[in-house]
Amino acid sequence: MNELATSFAIASSFPASSLFIVEHSSPSPDDETRRNFATFSRDIVAKMAIAVIVSEGGGFRGALVRAVGVTLTTILPHRSHFKFVNDVDAAAQLLKHHLAPGSGGAPAILQVVEEVRSKIGQEIGDGPRTSLDLGGLPLSGKR
Repeated sequence: MNELATSFAIASSFPASSLFIVEHSSPSPDDETRRNFATFSRDIVAKMAIAVIVSEGGGFRGALVRAVGVTLTTILPHRSHFKFVNDVDAAAQLLKHHLAPGSGGAPAILQVVEEVRSKIGQEIGDGPRTSLDLGGLPLSGKR
């Protein structure tokens, strides 16, 4: 994943953006996932316009996801481009400013999320999902 994200982030003339959704039913990350996320945070996010993390669900688990993310961004050696939100609607509002004109804006992001969730749900049932790739949305050069 990190190789693909690096290629994506540096290949375009526009800064890349990303959306991560940690669903309330997502399992805790294993060691490999944590290492990959740390590498992604350190090496790739610095090249992006913005990386939005949605921590769905409330209570302790949501607060823990945000706390880990804030801690990571505090200790990273670069200016953090992470934003943490509680729902996909808020993420779409942040990301819409980084989409190319004519891409559909926030409604398009919400539609893609629902389509991906539906497809994943059809493939694996109602079990936990760990990521959604919104790479098909064109990005703009806005920061």
